[in-house]
Amino acid sequence: MLGYCTNVHSGDSFDDVIYNLKTFTWNIQQNLQKPLGVGLWLSDSASREVDTSQLCDVLQKHNLHVFTLNGFPFSNFHQKVIKHKVYKPNWSEESRLAYTVRLARILAAITNQDVAGISTLPLGWKDDSFTNEDCVRKLNCCIDALEEIEQQTSKCIHLDIETEPGCRLQRSKELCDFFEEQFGDSERARRYIRVCHDTCHAAVMRESADACVANYKNVGLLIGKVQISSAIEFELGLNANTSFIADEHTYLHQSSVQLKDGIQYFDDFSNIPDEIKSGSCRVHFHVPIHLKSFGELQTTQHDLLESIPILKEAGVTQWEIETYTWNVTPTTLQKGELVASITEELAWASNQLSQ
Repeated sequence: MLGYCTNVHSGDSFDDVIYNLKTFTWNIQQNLQKPLGVGLWLSDSASREVDTSQLCDVLQKHNLHVFTLNGFPFSNFHQKVIKHKVYKPNWSEESRLAYTVRLARILAAITNQDVAGISTLPLGWKDDSFTNEDCVRKLNCCIDALEEIEQQTSKCIHLDIETEPGCRLQRSKELCDFFEEQFGDSERARRYIRVCHDTCHAAVMRESADACVANYKNVGLLIGKVQISSAIEFELGLNANTSFIADEHTYLHQSSVQLKDGIQYFDDFSNIPDEIKSGSCRVHFHVPIHLKSFGELQTTQHDLLESIPILKEAGVTQWEIETYTWNVTPTTLQKGELVASITEELAWASNQLSQ
């Protein structure tokens, strides 16, 4: 199934979620004139307020099908400044476990899929003071809860860990090593813990889809879903206008620069030193996937086009577009308005997936 993630829409309450579905999401569905897959985002606050009967009624009335939840952003994802806050609480904390289990019960109640996933953060930010072992204890509790949900509902809800630059698990190999070290050959763990492969994150970390898929297969991890996304790419020193990236303070914009002697990684675009004056730079700034260029800059769409057939061959069936930066993108770089842009993204992705 193909859909888009509703974390692009602001709103921290359940009422906000309903409003967004009735307006933005329904208008996108009307543009497409076919059933629309929805990757639903519910904040912790919204998840506590959910009326599943009302939500199911709205989804059915508007021909919307929730096939996955985004359980990464815990609180309001459209605050003025988020940056490192998006990685809290981490997976060593009870509040992360409780939130995720709550989402799993909601998903089992509203999805028409027998198997569906919830994407989650890669444990937490790399420098925060928690241990992987503390996270494993909470993840094992989550596995227990997911198994209980399946026994009660016959719905297999799995947790999909999403690697991200700057986090404890940045690359596919780090995720796979962590899983193998902590869960060994447990088939039960592999049933309920899977991978959320974000193509923007992989591009920033300079990981090819081939390498990622090989790592996942090597330890028997399934790809629960792919988040289809593109990063910004440009050559340093070409005097392209990048001020909007440097001036954007809501989110972190992790970056990598390809130098003659290797790749350097930076926790934020603003951390790239002035003395680095050349090299291919990729920035974690999700931009519309149907665009090859973004103003004066390029995107990693070429990397995405190479990745899609590899991921299809690996058996991926769940695809979620996640271009959440619309509200912080300069209006001069916005192509049309939000509903039209998401509609174009979905049409573009559908065309690529059908090839």
